[in-house]
Amino acid sequence: MGLEYPIFPCDVHHDLGSFKSRRSASDRDYHVWVSEKKDSPQPGRMTRIGHVCAAHRSLLAVVAAIVGAIVGAAAVLFNAMIGAWTWVTTGYWDYTQHIGSSHGHLPIPAWVFLLFAPVISALIYGPLISHFAPSAKGHGIPEVMLAVQQKGGYIPSKVAVVKLISSALTIGGGGSAGREGPIVQVGASLGSSFAASLRLPKERVIMLAACGSAAGIAATFHAPLAGAFFALEVILTRFTAEAFGYVVVSSVLSSLVARAASGDHPLIDLGGTFPLQSLPDIGWVAILGIIAGLVGLAFSKFLYLSEDWIDAFWARIPLPNWSRPAVLSIALGGALICFPYMYGSGYPIEISAIFGSYSIPFLALLLLGRILYTSYTIGIGGSGGVFAPTLFMGAMTGMIFGQLVDPWAASQSAIFGVIGMGAAFAGAARAPMTAVLIIVEMTGQYSLIMPMMLAVIIATFVSRFFTRSTIYTEKLRRRGDILHEPVDDTLLGRRSARQLMTAPSRILTEDMTLMQAQEYFQSSPVPCLPVIAAKDRYQELPRYLGMLTLSELTSYLSRGLPPHTRISSLALDESSSISQSARPSQVLARLSAPDNPWALAVIDGDSPTPHFLGWVTQQGLVKEIAAQQGRAIAAGHLSSWGSRWQDRHPRASRHVN
Repeated sequence: MGLEYPIFPCDVHHDLGSFKSRRSASDRDYHVWVSEKKDSPQPGRMTRIGHVCAAHRSLLAVVAAIVGAIVGAAAVLFNAMIGAWTWVTTGYWDYTQHIGSSHGHLPIPAWVFLLFAPVISALIYGPLISHFAPSAKGHGIPEVMLAVQQKGGYIPSKVAVVKLISSALTIGGGGSAGREGPIVQVGASLGSSFAASLRLPKERVIMLAACGSAAGIAATFHAPLAGAFFALEVILTRFTAEAFGYVVVSSVLSSLVARAASGDHPLIDLGGTFPLQSLPDIGWVAILGIIAGLVGLAFSKFLYLSEDWIDAFWARIPLPNWSRPAVLSIALGGALICFPYMYGSGYPIEISAIFGSYSIPFLALLLLGRILYTSYTIGIGGSGGVFAPTLFMGAMTGMIFGQLVDPWAASQSAIFGVIGMGAAFAGAARAPMTAVLIIVEMTGQYSLIMPMMLAVIIATFVSRFFTRSTIYTEKLRRRGDILHEPVDDTLLGRRSARQLMTAPSRILTEDMTLMQAQEYFQSSPVPCLPVIAAKDRYQELPRYLGMLTLSELTSYLSRGLPPHTRISSLALDESSSISQSARPSQVLARLSAPDNPWALAVIDGDSPTPHFLGWVTQQGLVKEIAAQQGRAIAAGHLSSWGSRWQDRHPRASRHVN
């Protein structure tokens, strides 16, 4: 009798019968991914290799080592590109060692190439970034963090190419920026692209992107351990034994490649050790931690404040956006003429400052100049990092502090310069382990680990007291991108009701009779069914009228209501619905309400007329949670080749144990 109506009209919603298709590819389980790939005809060699590497942790370590070696070679190439472009524009591999000199090979006075080097460089990298990889603009690390934590680790390979070229042009052309941000993004892109070529699942893509980031830091600063912790603290934001092993392998291989090409020595070679001479000096170290942490925090805030000013200024200029770096680089070139010490990364200046070559007023000028020049370079659209400039500011702050307290402190001023580097970075990035290790490794001052730890942790607390954002997350927050919330760690995460809904087995229309509805309930053992408009039964988005429960239907019939009564004459419950954008907390709150609805209709909340999309049931949520638990348990049972061999050969394994 009512069976002429379809069980569920397939045209009600074009994909309502297959809700799995609505979930993004990045959310699919690895085993589903593998099963789908098994159905594809004749997978390529790289795909087959990827399947094997995904299934065996030991082989993935080999892949991580390969990524590390590739990124190490890319870091060597990147440094050579910076030096080469600096040589073209100034005639020297590092102009800060020849301040005031005319061009090294051409009869060009210093003011000419200082003025035009940033402009010419921007004329090249501006269109390159704008047309091919807009994400290559800026310091790059926030984009890597977003890709790893929200986009499954996928970073296009073209980003690596554009980032290498644009950053080399920016830094070699006089821009005040660091090398670490670009090479982190390059390394992550290379790791991600390599993983994608092997068709690895999302978790492995994320891991290899992190390995690439670690390798970039390790090769740039000759700091493999710091590179590993940087990937864990900043990129992955979690510590696991497995992740640590992979990033260490990648960092070590990258560092070996870089050291083989450029020499086995600290990046900032101070020529000896500078131990803390007196235990009471630890008090000065604690004070420096506060001051340097505030300097790092101030730089992170001024960086984005200046970007806002530049954006507001450029909005009034009727020129295409690709020309922005070139036009605004004229001011940068003029500033370099006035103060050429800000050309490039400035490592020689940093070393000279730590050796006590500058007075307090000049150190203060270097500190202020680096803040202004770096903020402007990044703000106009240049490509470069903020890691190294932050270390530079910390060194200047530490040296100023060291010279001021020199009459009372027993330790050398250089100690405070080195400690200030780590404290400033900790204040800006809030990555204490990375801050400690990177300074110790890049300077070779292992005797300063204890005071460095104290200053860094104080700087971290100071930064946390004043703001929740770091120099990396602030850029994402301003764009509306949230990396991590505590709710992400829950079983249902932040998925909307549309992502949690399923298709009901049956659906009612308003022109059905009570008898027809009863037959539907008998064939579908559920306590309620949604009701839609009869005229919309075959429409893509049918109008939602309400929910009819089995208890209500039974009550109507028991009270003597004729079986041929149409559903349209009933008072349907319209409250058992929820918007498609509702979060799991809202869904769970409604399902656990005193009225205890068994299911909620998911509707299009943006329309004045509610449209039925699907429903969320108590049973469906329980099944989803059970499936997640099952996947987690299955992942915990993954074992090595050796353990599986022992399981298959128990007798032989007795001798092994």
